[in-house]
Amino acid sequence: MPRILMASKKTLLIDVPAPGRLPAPRKLPTQSRSRSLVTALVEACIHILEREGAEALTVNRLAEVSGVAVGSIYQYFPNKEAVVSVVFNHILHEEVTVHVPALRERVTGMPLAGALREILENMVRVELRLYRLHREFHLRYHADLQVGMRLGPYESSRQYIDDAWGPFVALYVPDMDPVRRDMSAYMLCMALRSTIRVGLEDAPERVESPVFLDCLLAMALGVLDPRLPPEPDAPGVGQNATGARPVSPS
Repeated sequence: MPRILMASKKTLLIDVPAPGRLPAPRKLPTQSRSRSLVTALVEACIHILEREGAEALTVNRLAEVSGVAVGSIYQYFPNKEAVVSVVFNHILHEEVTVHVPALRERVTGMPLAGALREILENMVRVELRLYRLHREFHLRYHADLQVGMRLGPYESSRQYIDDAWGPFVALYVPDMDPVRRDMSAYMLCMALRSTIRVGLEDAPERVESPVFLDCLLAMALGVLDPRLPPEPDAPGVGQNATGARPVSPS
């Protein structure tokens, strides 16, 4: 069971991050005093990242803001990245316990396009939240920072996709071929999230644009359109409005 620490202003999750490549603490606090010490460190890390930026985050700065001695910090954390990892773990726990249930309630009974827009908008919001907090950490460990993987005891993304996205596709497109349905669920979960990640690395201002969400939605709806792709010899396939075949980008 995760250890929940009561901080002065909010509840913090202090636990070993989910399995993967995420940096982990040396040990978890067990006594009241050590729990307060680690909570102070995590709150200090959030304060520095939000108000001063990731470039200001050092072990010495953590000690200054938290009031915890440098030696005591190294008792629990091998480096500053391990503290950031606990912060991100806390944020993902908040997403799973607060925002995901609210999202599920909103989309229940919605038409496909409306439900997908809500889901994709939430996906973009989460990725931007993590990116703005610590760009380098978010991009480096992106594969291990998926909210969906925290929703259950999943050992792989395939299990999560089969449990969450597979039923979603089956609900809205019940006549879709099983092989196509499996691939559509994968694309909705992994490919669209990867698109957001690449956008944040390449041009984050684009991800913040409402047009980016519109294009993500169009991609998602295309994935779920059972008529696509059209037959190669169908009239008009591969042609533009003038009837000429378009030139492929190099």
